[in-house]
Amino acid sequence: MRRLILVPVLTVVALFAIAGGIAYWIYYNYTYYSTDDAQVTAPIVTISAPTSGTLTTLSANLGDHVNIGQTVAQLTPVVTATTGAGASAAAPAQNTTAPTAATRTSTARALPLTSPISGTVIQVAAVPGQQVIAGSPLLEIYDPSHLTVTAYVDENAINNIQTGQSVDITIDAYKDTKFTGHVKQIVQAAASEFSLLPVQDNASGNFTKVGQRIPVIINLDGTSGKTLMPGMSAEVTIHLH
Repeated sequence: MRRLILVPVLTVVALFAIAGGIAYWIYYNYTYYSTDDAQVTAPIVTISAPTSGTLTTLSANLGDHVNIGQTVAQLTPVVTATTGAGASAAAPAQNTTAPTAATRTSTARALPLTSPISGTVIQVAAVPGQQVIAGSPLLEIYDPSHLTVTAYVDENAINNIQTGQSVDITIDAYKDTKFTGHVKQIVQAAASEFSLLPVQDNASGNFTKVGQRIPVIINLDGTSGKTLMPGMSAEVTIHLH
């Protein structure tokens, strides 16, 4: 008799548990959007050689803080000039095989290279005295005062994301610290559009549809005294409703 009563009770409890789980799942997905495909980002600028020459000085080291407009290096360009050396009119038949132009190389005044932003040096790719060509990267600097978190949201959920929504953030390096922020911007292109290599070929006969992710930029409300660096992994929960 007791067994006959217990079986229906356990069945009802199990059904309520399943229904409660389904209800919670629906409520959570309606209220929040969570992803661990996120990372800390910040403006990063590269200071490159504007012309070929010799890196005369390099006054910024890895980890140094530099101010906007501060001279971080000096480059002495190499200037090549060509001067005419025509044949003598008095002896037109002489030196017929001699060159008609002479190339002369000289050095110009050193060019100061300044930082376009205030920030921290995170990469030094050259040393003083090094010969560099135009466009060679010399330094990379990031601005720690404009840290953001970039989360990659499934395209099927992007319609629910709006600027200004509150965000709970966890940085993998600081699991015990909770950060908060707000959605700042929804990038108007899928993340695959910024890839150096194509991720799919729509013209091929064996095309497979792949779900895309849209970058969403999140402003941090604060760093809670923690040192955050570009590239750190993060998890975000966006409050949808």
